[in-house]
Amino acid sequence: MLTFPSKIKSLLGCITLLILISMLVYFNSLKGSFQFDDIPLIKSHWLINTDAFFDHPRSGQIGNRPVLFWTFALNNQLARHQVFGFHLINLALHIGVTLLIFFTIWRARYLQNECGWIFPLTTALLFSLHPLNTDSVSYISSRSSLLATFFYLLTLYIFLNLFRPEKVTQLAKKLILSLLVLSGIYLSVASKLIGATLPFMLAVWYWGFIGHKQYPNFHKSVTNNRSVAIGFTLITIISCGVLFFGDPWVYLALDQGFELFGRAPYLMVQLKVIVFYYLKLFYFPFNLNVDSGFSFSSPTTDSTIFISGLIILAILLAVLKWRNVWVIIGAIWFFITLAPTSSFIPLNDLAVEHRMYLPMSLGLSLIAGVGIKSLPALLRLRLLVVLLALLGVTTATRNADWISELSLWKDSATKNHLSPRPHNNAGKAYYEKGDLARASYHFEKSVENIPRFVANQYNIQNPENFLARKRKVAGKGNKSKSESPDSLKIIAELVEPHYNLASVYLDQGRLDEAEKEYLKTQTLRPGHFSSKIGLSSVYNQKGLYGQAVFLLERALQENVSSSDPSIALARLNLGELYAKTGKIKNAIIEWEAALKVDSSLLPAHFNLGTAYMMTGKLEPAENAYKQCLKLNNRYEPALFNLAKLYQMQKKWDESSQQLYVYLEVTGPNPSAYAQIGFNFNRKSDWKNAQTFLEKSVSLQPNNVDTKIYLAEALGNLGQIEKSREQLQTALNPNPIQSAAINKMMLSLARSQNKTP
Repeated sequence: MLTFPSKIKSLLGCITLLILISMLVYFNSLKGSFQFDDIPLIKSHWLINTDAFFDHPRSGQIGNRPVLFWTFALNNQLARHQVFGFHLINLALHIGVTLLIFFTIWRARYLQNECGWIFPLTTALLFSLHPLNTDSVSYISSRSSLLATFFYLLTLYIFLNLFRPEKVTQLAKKLILSLLVLSGIYLSVASKLIGATLPFMLAVWYWGFIGHKQYPNFHKSVTNNRSVAIGFTLITIISCGVLFFGDPWVYLALDQGFELFGRAPYLMVQLKVIVFYYLKLFYFPFNLNVDSGFSFSSPTTDSTIFISGLIILAILLAVLKWRNVWVIIGAIWFFITLAPTSSFIPLNDLAVEHRMYLPMSLGLSLIAGVGIKSLPALLRLRLLVVLLALLGVTTATRNADWISELSLWKDSATKNHLSPRPHNNAGKAYYEKGDLARASYHFEKSVENIPRFVANQYNIQNPENFLARKRKVAGKGNKSKSESPDSLKIIAELVEPHYNLASVYLDQGRLDEAEKEYLKTQTLRPGHFSSKIGLSSVYNQKGLYGQAVFLLERALQENVSSSDPSIALARLNLGELYAKTGKIKNAIIEWEAALKVDSSLLPAHFNLGTAYMMTGKLEPAENAYKQCLKLNNRYEPALFNLAKLYQMQKKWDESSQQLYVYLEVTGPNPSAYAQIGFNFNRKSDWKNAQTFLEKSVSLQPNNVDTKIYLAEALGNLGQIEKSREQLQTALNPNPIQSAAINKMMLSLARSQNKTP
């Protein structure tokens, strides 16, 4: 029988416990859907199409997080775009981070000739179960935090293994481990730019757990060991260079953030964010919100900023007075890893929950673990049981909010009812579900909150002034078409509620109100392409075809070189307007152009098929309808029209076959039965024709054409009286017409050698 030493048993028990508890708490997150930025990001063409992905990095759009996007692309290939696979990878990474916290602390204690598993296990559990991590684990787009932290901790663990006593003389292994450390730094930075702080933290852990052991006179040795000092300095400089100069996203963040806040004001406000948001949520993890709603305030008018600075200073003094190496390193870890987002680099969002993932790992969780470790054994056990149970239940409950767009943003709008973004996104979720009343309510609340949002969040008077400032700073004047979508990210938060509200009004038939909101959207952002499409739909429904055509033609001219996917929709709509006004040739040109942009646009294929059929181009029409059915083999209009086209080509069997498929989709349908009966009439299969035509008449008794077809079939079957009845009820003839019908019936009867 295989036996293990007690140390190994304890280790395996800890690992198993960490895995099982993490899986139990986050199990319900696996049922979640794509959220917020997930759909436009993860389902991007270049992430789904492998060839496109290989070309995309050359554009520089994924240069800042290549590892993150590689995992998304791999997910798309393996999971076939199923959301479960994405959530499973996120959970696996979280479990990996939890295990690395345990092993890193274990290794550091080993280097100090300490033992015991309670402290590393407690710290790992506190981190794993903390509700503040749900944003990173349940939100797929936050995988960057998971990946960066995973490689961050893995690199630290490998780094600590460089200094294991038994490996002092093993030069080859040290070289391999050193290369792995350098690779780990790259992978962390390539996952998220917070990885740039890793070299500094390696130096801190070296100071805390290794230097005193290796060198009796550590401070003097470090001073004299210039190679070590220079090495860490160079790596840190390179990493910071990647952070500040290697990515366009940084320029954008700095540009927008500096314009909105300024570096110094942003840094001062972050003191308040750290104390009254991040630290508060760590110790009291309630009312978590995907949209923090944290407002910008001036340091000269907000006294809480000054108070926050004093609190942070007091915390640092308390840490130094404690003189516990774990607490000191935990505090350094927290502030340093939080620095890229909470220092002098002004970002658009003042506070975001997933920014705490790395700072919590071996920062706040480590300090909390030290505090619990210092308690008496019995009290420690009781406290841990209660605390972990509360954290686990709160986390599982919070995961339920991430199940769908509707649950997430409904929760956010309830908690932060003065912010426009939660209401806007809740409105979109209701809109997707077809609940236009609730969608309208939330869009209206979002629009209502925009002035407050603008004034408090960005400290400007109105959206128009903000837009003017953006253009002035950019030096672009009023040429909205030259502005990239990224450069107007903040404006989008002002524009989108008006646009979404207009879309709801359009669906509700409230055309005047829809027109008003679409015009507001264009006032805020003249280059907003989708709002022009929506406004043209308003004019179309009002019968103002000339205005609708003019608007779409002008919009397409302004965006001729754009890659906006809405261009296909615009050309589709323009083609339909041309068709309404009798310009079939122009309509065909627009629909063909729409398909060059988006070949999956089913209505364009269908419209082309109909236009080709109307103009006698039967072969192109057939191909167009078949393309429709490739995209959706149950698309009723294409099935029926293709059957009619086959009739025009006298392909009676093919026509009937399409109609049989059509019936499988629709169920009993008088039009389909009538057309099948017609096909059998043309084949002189009178009995089958009678069967289907009678089915059609039973469902639609007043259809004249069907009764005439049925009369023809009955007459040819010798059922002269029934044939006469069908004609008489179909035509409702006058006496002269009745005589003609009788004469026709007599002639038919004689041809059948029967007497009427």
